Amino acid sequence: GGNGAGKTTLFRVLCGLLRPSSGRARVAGADVADEVRALRHRIGYMFQRFSLYADLTVAENFAFFASTYGLTRRKARKAIEDAVALTGLEGLQAEPVARLSGALRQRVALGCSILHRPAVLFLDEPTSGLDPAARYTFWQLIRTLSSAGTTVVVTTHNLEEATYCNR
Repeated sequence: GGNGAGKTTLFRVLCGLLRPSSGRARVAGADVADEVRALRHRIGYMFQRFSLYADLTVAENFAFFASTYGLTRRKARKAIEDAVALTGLEGLQAEPVARLSGALRQRVALGCSILHRPAVLFLDEPTSGLDPAARYTFWQLIRTLSSAGTTVVVTTHNLEEATYCNR
């Protein structure tokens, strides 16, 4: 959909960040209005303006988000290792996020959004502003997550990208 179509607003409702003005919705078995805490443990989300901390390193961002998901140290360590491997960020853990390219920052944001292994992952225009090679790489990550059983919901302005989706 185009700008102003309501994609981001709908995502915010489905993620429990905005209360629906009417009707009911359930995501991953949780009511988006009444079971927000349960919902947030079952979903991951990466919005256009992702919420990384630029002054922190990649590792520090991962550790922070692992703690917000309530992961124990042991589970966090494993989840971070898995996310770093999946997103191809090996060797970059000590880099401040502010020094990374936009494509790498988006991979960090994706990694942070999947640390708790969500059943549903919302990606709001995740490849916006990426060059074609980085866009292709990111879509490979999306396909990997989807083939592993994560439901991935994506918004895009790019009709070519819409053909990458299976529904």
